[in-house]
Amino acid sequence: MTMNSAPINLDACLLVEDGLAWKGFGLGGILMRWAVLLPALLVLTGCFDEAGTLADRAKRDELAQVERDDPHMAAAMRKSREALPDFLTLARAPRPTTTNFAVKIGIPAEGNRTEYFWIQPFAQHGSKYAGRINNTPRMVKTVKFGQTIEFSEDEIVDWVYHEGGKMHGNYTACALLKHEPPDQAEAFKKEFGLTCDP
Repeated sequence: MTMNSAPINLDACLLVEDGLAWKGFGLGGILMRWAVLLPALLVLTGCFDEAGTLADRAKRDELAQVERDDPHMAAAMRKSREALPDFLTLARAPRPTTTNFAVKIGIPAEGNRTEYFWIQPFAQHGSKYAGRINNTPRMVKTVKFGQTIEFSEDEIVDWVYHEGGKMHGNYTACALLKHEPPDQAEAFKKEFGLTCDP
């Protein structure tokens, strides 16, 4: 991953999304980011308000911290990576009914931590991609909201797009929902059109 201080003209590239920004939201159209820490509890910490449902916290663009070896998150990333080639093919030639294409990448933070960000819009530049950070950094001090960064396909850990009122991908959100009370998880999925495997 390369941080660019000078903006890249994403409109001159294979543009995957036409600039719709979902600032301040998590999970797809509600694009959530999360942090992987060394052994930690699955809680919001520090200055973040723990009140409210996952949907409430996502709308406030808060971090969700998970253990580095969380089996649900590891499975979500594997599943996302397996389906990534099909997603990128669709993103290159989207159907008229598809919108809000985004990818998630991790950026190292202090203390052997990683903070994950949604990148939207993004574009391919040869063997690399470039796109804009679509979340406000909380732990990472090397990037800021709206900054264009360059990254490789290998750095993509999740992806999302919308079609027909449904959110596709966003496997990491499904992993987070496994830690929520069942009624809140179901309400979240219904509100945002997210389908998760059992």
